[in-house]
Amino acid sequence: MTALLLRSASQARYLLLGCFVLLCGFQLVIVGQAAEIERTQSFGRMAELLPAFLQRGLGSNAMLLATFKGTIAFGYFHPVVCLLMAGIAIYLTTEPAHEIESGLVDLELARSVPRHRLLTRSLILTLASLVVAAGLMAGGTWLGAAVFGAGEFGLPAPAVRLRLLVNLVALAWCVGGFALFVAARSRRWMTAFTTVMLLTVVMYLVDFLALGWRPMRLVAWLSPFHYYPALSIVAGNAPPTSDLAVLFAAASVFIALAYWEFQRRDL
Repeated sequence: MTALLLRSASQARYLLLGCFVLLCGFQLVIVGQAAEIERTQSFGRMAELLPAFLQRGLGSNAMLLATFKGTIAFGYFHPVVCLLMAGIAIYLTTEPAHEIESGLVDLELARSVPRHRLLTRSLILTLASLVVAAGLMAGGTWLGAAVFGAGEFGLPAPAVRLRLLVNLVALAWCVGGFALFVAARSRRWMTAFTTVMLLTVVMYLVDFLALGWRPMRLVAWLSPFHYYPALSIVAGNAPPTSDLAVLFAAASVFIALAYWEFQRRDL
């Protein structure tokens, strides 16, 4: 298992390092931007720029986006951040499909290595990478507050930031579980990765459109992004555990199906 983990981490090191730097730097920029807007007292004008459909869809929570705390928190559920975290999970959990396509799986299983270790390796690396990414995002916020003197304006409470990051990791973990299932059924890595990545983007759009388009709300519950109510978390009125339970339960089902499919298929 150690050898498998080291090989996979080495193969993905450039992607992971790039994503880590981007996620950390993004929080740094968000804090700097929010601090500058707060100093010029421009948040009042920002409220006027919010589209009407967002105000209707988000209700009273919409105005949080036009505050210093809301802008800092926005860095934790920005579309780029959500899709990048999901992309990390998809890339790492679809590695078994790449090994099947390249024939590497024949060399790995030539030794007395149980099949399921290949999937377990991917899950361990995925979870570790997501936790590191979340930690670096928190570090980016702290660094931004120190560099730009934003602490005086009042950052979101540490408990709120922690909950946002936990929900973000749970969201990416759910997507990764589905990606592992797709990879367990695929023979080509690009097919598995592209399918899940495109479907993830579609699911994000479904959840976003549901804010202002009533018919879309009928299917919004299928999107994992529906269970990341970031603004409600910031406002303090989000359910404490139900959304996390849905995300982790869905991930567990997909992971169990992936193990079953990978164990029985012809490699």
